[in-house]
Amino acid sequence: MTATPPRADAAPEAPREPVAVWDWPVRVVHWSMVLLFVLLLITGLRGGDALQWHMRFGQALLALVLFRVLWGFVGSRNARFRAFVRGPRAAARYVRSRVRRTPEIHATHNPIGGWMVIALLVALLVQIGTGLFTNDDILWDGPLAKHVSKETSDALASFHRRFAWVVVTLAALHVLAVVAYLAVFRENLVKAMVDGVKSLPADLADPSAASASGVRAMVLLAACGIAVWFVLHRLA
Repeated sequence: MTATPPRADAAPEAPREPVAVWDWPVRVVHWSMVLLFVLLLITGLRGGDALQWHMRFGQALLALVLFRVLWGFVGSRNARFRAFVRGPRAAARYVRSRVRRTPEIHATHNPIGGWMVIALLVALLVQIGTGLFTNDDILWDGPLAKHVSKETSDALASFHRRFAWVVVTLAALHVLAVVAYLAVFRENLVKAMVDGVKSLPADLADPSAASASGVRAMVLLAACGIAVWFVLHRLA
């Protein structure tokens, strides 16, 4: 099926209706990633024995990130990257529409939000990937640390600790944007990511774009989990 990006030129004052925009795999994985990210921060800052759980949570998050990347190509039309990742001109045009108070309406992510999704996914992959090779010089080594020299592992561990704040900054900007949209534009993006429904003009309402195969999602998620476990525990 060919995915067609939702139109963004509907008039803001047009009558709206509730319409499904996010499939359940996107929503479940999104909130699972949020929970794991918080747990990773807590266990990473505590250190010591908590690092054992830190590594487990990191591996679980890796499976979810891999799933979301793949789902961006084979998921529902709205979940696919080509539905909301647009070029710099589209991003600039969207910003101008906000400044002029005649905002474009997008069924899913706006062009700025789409690039934030990409930035977060890439940052998480970098953070988790480096974490696999780290050590704490006391008790715990990443599952792939033995495949690199101690000097390389130490360097990656240092990078991992510093880059964590880049990921935190991106996550904080994401949260601030959500709060700003609610406070300034009266758009509740959290609700949409909970129930999957947004209020949209009739010419943007296409519930079929959020229709996803539950079987495909569960098989893909299981495959990602098994692949991570196999590579890190059987091949490491």
